[in-house]
Amino acid sequence: MTSSILATKATYHVLDDLTVEVAVHKNPYHFPLDELFQMATRINKKRSFLFVSKVLGKHLAVNPHIPLLVGSLLAMRYQEVVHGIQDPRASGIAQAIQTNEQTDQLLQLLRDEPIPLLKPTTFVGFAETATALGHAVFSTFENNAKYIHTTREQINERPSVINFEEEHSHATSHRVYARDARFFQDDSEVVLVDDEITTGKTAINIIQTIVAAYPLKKVFTVVSILDWRSIEHRQRYRQLEKELDITIHAVTLIDGTISVTGQPVLTEDVAEEVMESVPRITYLSMNDYLNPDLIENVTSICVNSRRNDAPYLAMTGRFGHTIEEDRLFHQQLQLVASELKGRRKGAKTLVIGTGEFMYVPMQVASSMGPNVYFQATTRSPIHPTVKKDYTIRNKFVFDSPENAGLTNYLYNITANQYDELFVFAERISKKNEFDSLLKELKKTEISHITIVTMTEPII
Repeated sequence: MTSSILATKATYHVLDDLTVEVAVHKNPYHFPLDELFQMATRINKKRSFLFVSKVLGKHLAVNPHIPLLVGSLLAMRYQEVVHGIQDPRASGIAQAIQTNEQTDQLLQLLRDEPIPLLKPTTFVGFAETATALGHAVFSTFENNAKYIHTTREQINERPSVINFEEEHSHATSHRVYARDARFFQDDSEVVLVDDEITTGKTAINIIQTIVAAYPLKKVFTVVSILDWRSIEHRQRYRQLEKELDITIHAVTLIDGTISVTGQPVLTEDVAEEVMESVPRITYLSMNDYLNPDLIENVTSICVNSRRNDAPYLAMTGRFGHTIEEDRLFHQQLQLVASELKGRRKGAKTLVIGTGEFMYVPMQVASSMGPNVYFQATTRSPIHPTVKKDYTIRNKFVFDSPENAGLTNYLYNITANQYDELFVFAERISKKNEFDSLLKELKKTEISHITIVTMTEPII
């Protein structure tokens, strides 16, 4: 893949005949594009390209401070665009994201001095990729905030209060399971958080659903790192405002348009696999560090129709909580981080979240000391190749440990890249549920792997 960058334009020759041309209209913090993303090819008939974020902690490993700071920067941008309030810390945070310097100090500053929010606001993160980003935006505020994220999971004991579709995704159906059935029954503003907007259809779908079910909702903001909507797609927001008598704001770090031509030829061309090693596996439950009221005793149906009886963690955002509850939960996560920091055995550590369960391991990783990196498993299939300058070099394919029958992926972990791995799972109770993932991770030749679960001891 090659790119040619001239001022506010860039051309990405992604793979074979696939070309993506980018025109940037607004870049308020002056980010070089290659600091935020790289391009890759999706194995998806609906959309062949993918903006692979370098600051999200999903497909590529990052310093865990970075995605948390990106969420805070988006929160500050939201304040400026929607409420006209500038935060003097914003430029410093943008600089830290680019340089990867003083990130720990800035995160602590934000925890000590969160942003006051003038009006009651409901934040919604989009599964799977933006669950942690949405949580990071929300957690930057001091008051008047509550958070929930959508999910692709099917929960048995609770009805979904919102259902909508994401047409271009591999898993199109989103659900929202609020503990409090009145979660959306107020006139608070709604902030929808996604990592990247291409057409805006997903946001339109959820806005239409919310307004139909909760007519008091009148003000919406769509927040994203990248916004590539065309003129026609932007006009659709204006039309929807008139149709529903609502207001829709858009907040982003990079605002532009894209043009896509050609198609890739997907042929297998990946790095040679190394011999499998036999790592030392440690199973560790953090259940004793969490208050019992943080456990959500509901079950789910896996993709293969099997029932998963392990309880959920209440404060991930999946069931909705307030900023005051989030502050208390963060204090308990610091205890978890301190315990795991003391168990580190190597100089370079990778923490892995699973699927939608990203924010908690990301937040823990951010307090585990120096040289800790974070990324998460994903249901998104990306084409790997060893061709020069291409983003995704290798992939690991396995069955989801928490949602049996669902194929998951990990990308760009090379042999001996890290000294140890900490793999976080929200709701696992049996060791054999990790077998498929561990079989793949043995190819990394990493000697120590610690499996961390949150809600139950492992048997």
